[in-house]
Amino acid sequence: MHLTEHTQYVENQTRTFLYSYEKILNDFYNRLKSVSISSHILEIPFIQLEKWRQDAHKKLDQLAEEKRQEIQEKISEYQIEFTKKSNEQKQKIEILIKHLNNLSRQTQIANKDIKYLEEKVLETKTFFQSIDKHSIKVSTYSFSVNIRTNFFDSRTVPSTSPINIQSRNSRPKLKELVTNGNKQRFDKNKRSLSVSLL
Repeated sequence: MHLTEHTQYVENQTRTFLYSYEKILNDFYNRLKSVSISSHILEIPFIQLEKWRQDAHKKLDQLAEEKRQEIQEKISEYQIEFTKKSNEQKQKIEILIKHLNNLSRQTQIANKDIKYLEEKVLETKTFFQSIDKHSIKVSTYSFSVNIRTNFFDSRTVPSTSPINIQSRNSRPKLKELVTNGNKQRFDKNKRSLSVSLL
């Protein structure tokens, strides 16, 4: 009698176990009928990208305005120095012209006078050559957007959307991105795509 009760008990436990798992599997199956791709895939990446775009534009505008003012300051400084040096050269040329007129009245010209004129003319030529080489150059750097996916059979990888905008006097200001250029990196579990914007 005891053995029969035990057997019946085991059978009941088995049925209960199977029934519970049958219910779980049916629930899973029904859930699959209505499951859809999450907004974390369909919407949020675009929201993040748009926020990054707006922030980047704001920072670029701020940086460009700072650099515009800095360039204008450099131009103003150069205009003052340019005017000063040009006036000095004009005065030197006027003196040379007077000296040349005095020499033209003489019947003989000493070698030292000829050498002096040649040296001064060469100095003036050098001045004009230096002006041609003067410039203000703006060096710009590209920035990129890195996209990392976390799909099936992959470990969670924190996504980054870096910006790296640097200029000569503002390198510490914008350090939100890592510049990678145009690269694509894929492996078995992680997938990374880098899109260069500039």
